[in-house]
Amino acid sequence: MYNPLLKTFVYVVELGSFSKAAQKMYITPASVMKQINALEEHLHVKLVNRTHRGIKLTEQGQKVYDEAKILIENSDDFLNKIQEKTFSIIRIGSSFLNPAKEFIDLWHSIPTLAQHYKLRVVPYEDDHDKIMEVYQSLGTKFDFLIGAFNSSQILSFASCKQLGTYDVCVALPRSHPLAKKKKLAITDLYNEKLLCVSSGDCLNIDDFRKDMQIFYPQIVLEDVGYFYDLDTFNRCEEEGCLLLTLDVWDNIHPSLITLPVDWSYQMPYGLLYQKHPSKQVEECLKEIDKYVK
Repeated sequence: MYNPLLKTFVYVVELGSFSKAAQKMYITPASVMKQINALEEHLHVKLVNRTHRGIKLTEQGQKVYDEAKILIENSDDFLNKIQEKTFSIIRIGSSFLNPAKEFIDLWHSIPTLAQHYKLRVVPYEDDHDKIMEVYQSLGTKFDFLIGAFNSSQILSFASCKQLGTYDVCVALPRSHPLAKKKKLAITDLYNEKLLCVSSGDCLNIDDFRKDMQIFYPQIVLEDVGYFYDLDTFNRCEEEGCLLLTLDVWDNIHPSLITLPVDWSYQMPYGLLYQKHPSKQVEECLKEIDKYVK
């Protein structure tokens, strides 16, 4: 198997800079540079020279890049062949924010899947800085992930089978005055700071933000990045503010309460899988399609 640092190196070379590679991987440029430094130290060669225009490969760096591309492609092909031979195992990722339970329930409701395949739950962490590495592991570490993945960046390299929708809600500390309500009106959010997914990656959230800015400018939207993790919910509690959330996350933080709002915004959720899935994943999707339209 290839060293994960090589994949980062290939991203840097193909995109031409640490910052662009960091944006693609959803980590900081400093983290990318640290990985390249670690790879250089491991190989005992200088791979790139930093310039004000980006990066320039050394002679050794060009050789490593050419070999890394072949190694990664061959490794991916090899893993796909292994997966086809071990067709009896389907791996579903599970995290705190995106638990596998809903998929497991669906799985056992489809007799053909339970009869012909074994299901393996593979845990992962909701780490804001490393979450893209999880999504990029589709086809190698995971066959499926389940959750709300309406991200243009994710869907540029993965496919999603929609299973349903989640209601967009608001989370707030239990000590907040609005926590006494059973349902919020949009006007209840006036002059409140509402933590929200940053614009530019999720069409549903972009539409929501546009509506708020045009029709409800009294609501103070504050960006928290493209992906949530537990720290996002901690920030809501610590700052005593509001957080745009989903009904499925109503029990994520014990000090927060999740309330519906008098609006009709929803977020699609479903199964995320590799764009060119293995034969067994394709067969599973065909069976799921018979039950979920």
